[in-house]
Amino acid sequence: MPQDVTDAAPVTPTRSRRRLPRVRSGYRLDVDIGGTEFGMTVNVDGDQRLGAVFLDHSKHGSFTHGLVATISELLSTALAYGMPVDEFVERFLHTRFDPCGLTSDPDIRWAASPMDYLARRIGKDFLPRQRQITLGITDANTAAVTA
Repeated sequence: MPQDVTDAAPVTPTRSRRRLPRVRSGYRLDVDIGGTEFGMTVNVDGDQRLGAVFLDHSKHGSFTHGLVATISELLSTALAYGMPVDEFVERFLHTRFDPCGLTSDPDIRWAASPMDYLARRIGKDFLPRQRQITLGITDANTAAVTA
């Protein structure tokens, strides 16, 4: 039998929302994934920590556009409430759905989905090199040459 609302313990948030400054740093890049164009905007806070991520799909009104936009918004909200970048990357790495395939990003030649690409790009840009190697984002031999 359901508990009466008055008997329920009060729920208190464990974290507060970290707001980005009105004017913030970041970057924007365009990438082709399996023949479909995407734009990615990344914002960082004053400490250069990942603060928000937005992935745009070139085909407005499509299912993929809506899915990618919704997941991007959810990710940005999760980051604002303290989700570790490492956790995001690990959860979305190897996510599979179309479009997938070769990319125009020389650092990430193939992606299993737009979210897999996003996890790989964020991992390369924000995770320590050893963690990238552990997750399979960066090849250990490549890391030794470029480190």
